[in-house]
Amino acid sequence: MSQKRKHAESFDSSALAPFKKPRSFKPGSNHQAPKHKKRPHVSHDISNTTSNHALKSRIRDLKRLLAHVDSVGDHKMSAGNRVERERELEACEHELAENLENSREAEYRQKMIGKYHQVRFFDRQKATRIQKRLKKELSTLEDKSKKSELKQKVHNAEVDVNYAIYYPLMKPYSALYPKSKTSKPTETEVDEDGSNDKSSREVDGPKGDVSMWKAVEKAMEEGTLDALRHSKDGMPAAPVKKANNKTAVRRVPEKREEPEVFGNRRERRKAGMAQAQAAQEKEDESDGGFFE
Repeated sequence: MSQKRKHAESFDSSALAPFKKPRSFKPGSNHQAPKHKKRPHVSHDISNTTSNHALKSRIRDLKRLLAHVDSVGDHKMSAGNRVERERELEACEHELAENLENSREAEYRQKMIGKYHQVRFFDRQKATRIQKRLKKELSTLEDKSKKSELKQKVHNAEVDVNYAIYYPLMKPYSALYPKSKTSKPTETEVDEDGSNDKSSREVDGPKGDVSMWKAVEKAMEEGTLDALRHSKDGMPAAPVKKANNKTAVRRVPEKREEPEVFGNRRERRKAGMAQAQAAQEKEDESDGGFFE
């Protein structure tokens, strides 16, 4: 028969059993911190629209309050409180006008960027390629007499690159290298990069919008290229709202003048019968005439 274990033996076997040690935290280990839910991103346009709605509502409430105080004599407002409300109304109207103007500018800027993005990109790529080639020629040039002329070409190429980048975003873009539909590049006119750069070599100096090209060159000297890029030269004026003709006088339909009838019911009935009889006799007279 099997013998039962003693209590001491069972205790010793449980004590010898292996157990898991708690992990020690190491700062360098890949310990994942508890994930927190990110706040939902609220776009600037949505918040701006909400603030505009709130401003419009507040302006409407203030106008109603001031109009109610003026029209109703019982509801009086102190002079200081009235001045405070009028200032608040003026501040709300000014802030709303600024918000609407900023949103209009942002919308127009995005429209112009999307419209001329491709043309500006191609101009920048071509001008950068020409600039790199001219710098390479300048570094390998040994004839000192041609060095000053080549330096001027490098400078003009740098202005071309900045023209494509810092041309005012709100102004219609004038291309540096407009494509002509009639002329096609021949094999001799195509360089090693596969681009037609012969025309760009011939047209050196101001190109595109000449006045803006010179403005970019001046901004390079003064260090105001960013200000030129974000200038509002080409921004159209805000459209003038048409006034609502709410005060126009409505036309009132003219009422037919009915003859006034005096007397009691019997007299009025007799007068009506007499009028009807007279009208009947008049019709009978008009039916006769030449054919009788």
